[in-house]
Amino acid sequence: MTWENIIKRNCGCGKNPCETYGSVKKNIEEEILDEVKDEGGALGMKNLKEIADKKELNQTISDMKDKGKLFEHKDGDFYTHKPKR
Repeated sequence: MTWENIIKRNCGCGKNPCETYGSVKKNIEEEILDEVKDEGGALGMKNLKEIADKKELNQTISDMKDKGKLFEHKDGDFYTHKPKR
């Protein structure tokens, strides 16, 4: 976990996501989406292991797949749009 994630957890406002710092998960989602964009639209898990610890990353990816923000190819790569086939 990076020091940015530790600092951004909560300011003490008691709200989730924190009104001051926002949601850590949202920041992880943004980093994942940025990484997909940087890699040209698709990437593997090896590209994401620097973003967060394995448990937090897997939970965020699962949430993003449930929301339709991220899709997983049968070979394991992740991408942000479903092919129109």
